Amino acid sequence: MDKLYKIKLLFSELQLIDGKVSEETQKVINKAKQENSYGFELPVMNEILRKSEEIGTLTWRYKSIQSCKYCDKKYDYYTYPRSGRYHRKGDKNYSKPKHYSGIAFNEGFVTIAGHGDMCSECASKYDVVHRLIDYILDNDLKIQIQKNDYKPTKYIKDEIRICYECGKEIQESKMGKLRAIMGGSYPGKCPHCGAESLAFGRSHKVTDKFVMTKVGEI
Repeated sequence: MDKLYKIKLLFSELQLIDGKVSEETQKVINKAKQENSYGFELPVMNEILRKSEEIGTLTWRYKSIQSCKYCDKKYDYYTYPRSGRYHRKGDKNYSKPKHYSGIAFNEGFVTIAGHGDMCSECASKYDVVHRLIDYILDNDLKIQIQKNDYKPTKYIKDEIRICYECGKEIQESKMGKLRAIMGGSYPGKCPHCGAESLAFGRSHKVTDKFVMTKVGEI
């Protein structure tokens, strides 16, 4: 039986084995090829775009992070300003890690405290947000861009659900609106059979499928 080995390869090395590996390994190579095609000098920007094409959205949020790969902000702790019973002045206080203003892309609903893609200063230095937006728009990539003050998105991500009653796929934008308990409305009525998704009853199945629609066509 073949043993599994974990090694790091340069892109030039991956090109040498392109098309000569297993299906799973080829998927990794294909992702690397896709990322390399964007041409940004920061690998993380290529990774962000590749992920955005995969999930259909480009999102970002500013948060506190504990280190940055692109500058001298390293994982560290504040020091005690004065001596105490169990420490001396200048000793590291391991209960108080240093935090920096940072940014994280495409985090989704689950976030990891202290982790991000880079600090805010590096994001500004490399103009990361604006350059990603420009690339998406200039190349007409089907990605929904988060609402921002720079440039609006061209596409909207339309998530697909499956009706619990008739089993048909439903585009969220075409679902009928139902009144929410706390006010407002939400998409919850199947356009095919009329089955309603209720808060304390049966609900239409959420999937990882979606279609991208141009703004104004939904």
